[in-house]
Amino acid sequence: MAAAARPGPEELALLEKLLGLPKGNKYGVQGERKVPVLQTNNGPGLTGLITIAAHLVKQAKKDQLLGSTAEEKAVVQQWLEYRVTQVDGCSSKEDTRIILKNLNIHLEDKVYLAGNIFTLADVLMYYGLHHVMLWICQKKCILCGVQNALVSSV
Repeated sequence: MAAAARPGPEELALLEKLLGLPKGNKYGVQGERKVPVLQTNNGPGLTGLITIAAHLVKQAKKDQLLGSTAEEKAVVQQWLEYRVTQVDGCSSKEDTRIILKNLNIHLEDKVYLAGNIFTLADVLMYYGLHHVMLWICQKKCILCGVQNALVSSV
């Protein structure tokens, strides 16, 4: 499997669109790890996926996406950190398998990562795992195509 996709300007632009914010923010990356950066009009640039994403949520006045109670806010923060430290740092098939297994276990009795509320953690986890799910689906489609070809040739 290909290396994990790094968060970048495209992901932040998608979040901006989801939040209903007007286009116009200038995003970039810095350093070897290509950490996202937002150039702001009235102050220093913001650095890091979680920092920028939280800023966009607040700018859109959708603070509920960060959690409502102190516990929800902590759980959302926990999953945002998991996204950056584990998902973005994933470098092998085994890492990916462990991440997906952990998520499946966590979501067995929940609708969303923070319980029963949709949050920024769900959005960023989706963006972070989208390329993995596409890869899995492509592999399954290839396998199904081979099976169908074998069955139809009999």
